[in-house]
Amino acid sequence: MIRVATILDIDKIIEIAEQSFKIHYKDIISQEQIDYMYEKMYAPQAILQQMKEGQTFLLYFENENPLAFASYFIREDNSLYLSKLYIKYDYRRNKIGSKLLQFIENIVRKNAYSYIELNVNRKNNAMYFYKSLGFIMHEKVDIAYSKFWLNDYVLRKYF
Repeated sequence: MIRVATILDIDKIIEIAEQSFKIHYKDIISQEQIDYMYEKMYAPQAILQQMKEGQTFLLYFENENPLAFASYFIREDNSLYLSKLYIKYDYRRNKIGSKLLQFIENIVRKNAYSYIELNVNRKNNAMYFYKSLGFIMHEKVDIAYSKFWLNDYVLRKYF
């Protein structure tokens, strides 16, 4: 089951982030950067602020157990920006990410948005997952993030 998260679900989002974000990025970026980014994105007040600013969080459940989440927002150019998609580490490769993306793609089609865009770290193997689902490389970017750098590919899927 997939449903929109509310502020009452912030603890579920944090639970999933705890079991995915820090583990997934340990071989991609430094521990210092992981800790900094995690606090900026997954502290309860940070998630609440993201919700207030218009990000929609989706939760994926199996047997009432929250296993994954995604978040997105709609941009002024009539596109959907997928800012997060995380699956509990032990549940990866079970088609959960594909199900979440299919759910989001249905939102895109229903609302006639032009494309989905996301950023993925250039060392992140998730890029191959997105490409297998029809995303293409739009550009390569280096984004200053406090004292760190986000070295990303920007991927898009057009509709």
